Amino acid sequence: MSDVWDAKANSQPILPLTVAAVEDYIWYVRDMPAAASCVLLGKIRLYAGDWDGNLRAWDGEGEQLWHSEAEDRVERMCGASDANPPFICATSGNEVNCLDAKSGEEQWRHTLIGSSDLVTCSDDGERVLATSSVYEIELNDFIESTCWRFDGNGAIVRQDTFEERPWHLLLDGVGYATMGLGRPRCGLMRQTDEESNHLAIAEDNPILCGATSEGLTVFGHASGLVSILGDDGVSLNDLDDSSEESVHVLTSDGELTIAGGDDGKVRALSTTTGKLWDSDLLSSLDECTIAFDIQGDKSCWLATWDGLRATLWVLSSAGGVELTKFSDLPRVRALTSRDDRVAVGLDDGRVLLFNKELFERRLGDGQIDDGSDELADPKRSSLKDRLRALRE
Repeated sequence: MSDVWDAKANSQPILPLTVAAVEDYIWYVRDMPAAASCVLLGKIRLYAGDWDGNLRAWDGEGEQLWHSEAEDRVERMCGASDANPPFICATSGNEVNCLDAKSGEEQWRHTLIGSSDLVTCSDDGERVLATSSVYEIELNDFIESTCWRFDGNGAIVRQDTFEERPWHLLLDGVGYATMGLGRPRCGLMRQTDEESNHLAIAEDNPILCGATSEGLTVFGHASGLVSILGDDGVSLNDLDDSSEESVHVLTSDGELTIAGGDDGKVRALSTTTGKLWDSDLLSSLDECTIAFDIQGDKSCWLATWDGLRATLWVLSSAGGVELTKFSDLPRVRALTSRDDRVAVGLDDGRVLLFNKELFERRLGDGQIDDGSDELADPKRSSLKDRLRALRE
């Protein structure tokens, strides 16, 4: 039985819906040679990387455009859609690779110090930033990290090495890079073309994850705190501290933030007013994203893992109402959304693409339709009534 709660209806549990078959809801599915490790949505294309370093791209109808190979597991990807020509960058093994987005042709690559981790770039492609970290087996910990700054042609503009590992990396519109750090110093690292500086804030509260969207950055901390990067770029403001469970997974669209961790409890937060609702999904949260509207409200996609199988939940942003869920899946390794699409990368190598129009149609067929058979299924009517009430 679902443990998702409707905060505006006296905290009554929502009636569980029938578990859906994921095959009935997807726009298309494609296979990677190994377990999917990363997915990226462009304006039209879908890109994916796997644990063996394979990189593939498909068009909007699922036709494969190209296939490339990186050194090792693809960790992260980013895209410069306004560059000429547009390109994507991927971190893999100890390298960062830049590929033509349309053809997959390699533009440049660089070997980094240690294992490559995060990557981001400006929309115009003038700057590409990547981080790498050195792991000491005897200490069972990371001993140093480097932030690399490249121009669009792959020339190194700057590199800075420091003790902490960055867990989130953003590049703002004026060229400032900001990194959320773990121990020992915690806080933030700021870098420009000319300099880098450590900001000693939240010094005893390591940052474990972060998300940037619409010019707003949110961080998740080891203490359970969720904070927002201040407008000045050098301060952190508390958003919510209602949980003491470390925040390992976090997403934000600039207005709504979803945060969770190993205990399976998920918080939905307004970036202006704070906590909206919470839900107990019973298993560890692996991935999450905020996606297209369903019946007028944003949809929240959350992947959990119980140690054996994964569940992909789809909740409404209105009170956390469960819209549907897909159970008995391989572990979800990657989850992202853009406009009217959601992409999912699975441990068995499958890459799933959901499309808003088809998803809503299938959801209507199976759960919340036009009301013609509400008398035959009062549970369906109850869900519709709850969604209406939450919007009033």
